[in-house]
Amino acid sequence: MKRFAVIILVLIVIYPIYYTNFFQAHFVSDQYYKSIFESPFDVSKKGERLLIPIIFKYRTEYDLIISIPKNDKKCFFSEKNTLKYKFTSGGKILKEGVTYSPSNASHYSASREGPLSAILLTFNLPFHEAEDGLVLVLEVVKPLTSFRKYSGSIICTVEPALMN
Repeated sequence: MKRFAVIILVLIVIYPIYYTNFFQAHFVSDQYYKSIFESPFDVSKKGERLLIPIIFKYRTEYDLIISIPKNDKKCFFSEKNTLKYKFTSGGKILKEGVTYSPSNASHYSASREGPLSAILLTFNLPFHEAEDGLVLVLEVVKPLTSFRKYSGSIICTVEPALMN
């Protein structure tokens, strides 16, 4: 009986630890860092819009990332324009603003041959004011002209932010 009580106590302690973001990020990272959205998005064309349905598994910080197929840092570092964003739910705007410009992105990632990615927006989920159907709307008001040569191969991704 004592052994059974010890096993139950250990399970009570281990089970919640296993389901923490820290544990998931460090020990099951392939699942934790899996993107919740990925789609082509041509940021070089004025008026382009992207509706991103937000369906998430972890209560944590997420990144909006823009990627091009080549490691073309000049493309990112020369671009000062931003994208307009808004989070909507149930017909209401919960938050809106502009992203970082690619030249002021908070983090860059690249391999030698590419792709090159930059974080343009970081946000926390869940939105407590959100009803069912949270959507992130991105809009190109001023085109990111330095990305024009990658038109058709620009990717937008939303994924959990890297945990330090």
